[in-house]
Amino acid sequence: MTSADQSPASSIARIAQELLSDSIEKITPARVVRLAVEHVPGCSLAGITVRARGGDVETPAATEPLAETLDRWQYEADDGPCVNTLDDGAVRQSDDLATETRWPAWSPRAAAAGIASVLSIRLATPERVLGSLNLYSRHRAAFDDDSVDIGAVYARIASEVLFAAEETSGLRAALESRNTIGIAQGLLMSRYGLTRNQSFEVLRRLSQERNIRLRDLAAEMVDQGGSFASEGS
Repeated sequence: MTSADQSPASSIARIAQELLSDSIEKITPARVVRLAVEHVPGCSLAGITVRARGGDVETPAATEPLAETLDRWQYEADDGPCVNTLDDGAVRQSDDLATETRWPAWSPRAAAAGIASVLSIRLATPERVLGSLNLYSRHRAAFDDDSVDIGAVYARIASEVLFAAEETSGLRAALESRNTIGIAQGLLMSRYGLTRNQSFEVLRRLSQERNIRLRDLAAEMVDQGGSFASEGS
């Protein structure tokens, strides 16, 4: 490989081509962390940190168990590069965790586990914060200026495709739910001579009475051909 092939510009072009050439459905956190190890110079293993709705932090994907463990130790201490980056968006980098003093509860454990360097970059779009990308290396000073630049661009592209995949998945689920409810309404309309509005009111009332989500109730009705509706009427 020539030096031109190894330049940051070439690396960024390869990253963009690999991420953006896939269909949205194939872009997952697991794929993002795997590609990070492949494309960010110096990276040995990687994980993603996200904040769940309840406020807890978790790792939905990691390239190996150690990366997940490194993340978890930070969650337990409520301190560490990935937690700090997730909170304020600033890039965190350390060239030698054995001598690092910013995260006293975490750095010694990471160093004892064989991790020497870390680079954490926030995953975010203009719409919202998605998480943080946590890059680890078993070598000291593994992440140079090119690594940071490539990692930042990679995180930006990955954020956009992850957000698009999430939006697409949510839209698809909403459309499927709407279609299922529509089919259930059709069954009620056909069987009981109801109008569309009346059939929706029946579904809504049964949903409340049975304490079940409307879309789940509709799916159950479709599976049973509408037979249970008479039981709850």
